[in-house]
Amino acid sequence: MDSSKPSLARIKIKFPDQIWISEIFTKFHDIRMEIINFLPYDLEKSIGNAVIEIMHYDVDSVLQVIKNHSSVFEFSVLEREVNKVKFNVKTKDPYLLYGVIKCGVLVNFPVSVREGYAYWRLVSTRERIDELLTLFENKNINFELLRIGNSPYGLDEDKFKLSLEESKVLDKAINLGFFEVPRSISLEELANKLGKSKSALSVMLRKIIKKKIVFES
Repeated sequence: MDSSKPSLARIKIKFPDQIWISEIFTKFHDIRMEIINFLPYDLEKSIGNAVIEIMHYDVDSVLQVIKNHSSVFEFSVLEREVNKVKFNVKTKDPYLLYGVIKCGVLVNFPVSVREGYAYWRLVSTRERIDELLTLFENKNINFELLRIGNSPYGLDEDKFKLSLEESKVLDKAINLGFFEVPRSISLEELANKLGKSKSALSVMLRKIIKKKIVFES
């Protein structure tokens, strides 16, 4: 396989016990869940913003557990049916996506979640995917590579491309350890080094991250 061409990897990742999703699957074994989208919300506090859809015969009980979980900062229902609900939740990001950002790997949404495991489809070069999996191993993240092969998707679309300024900002953020866990530099310190305001840098980083991790086939 040519390591410079796009690859598609399917991996199975266990959510950390302290995240609300782990508790949901412990209490409701027959729940069905999809992560429609997930992006960083508060870069300084490592809070992510997710849109989730769940199906269960007792949706009210599931929602009650989610709303009361210590890892959840904000919660709101977007759509509701008898046994299905779509909601927005802001929660502590367990740094999985920060690894994806650092390695330059796209996540193909939606992500299916079963029995507390997320089944990710990752699109990038073989080299970058290998780099991400090595990072997961070094961080003792519970994952399993299910399959890897040639990707039917290209990576040369304009929606994935960064401007020259965005590329420089991302490189600086990575090199200074902004995406490390724990973080080596704060958002304010990074903004000062780049000669930008903290708010302007936050907006730019969110735009960069959306381009670099969200893949919708």
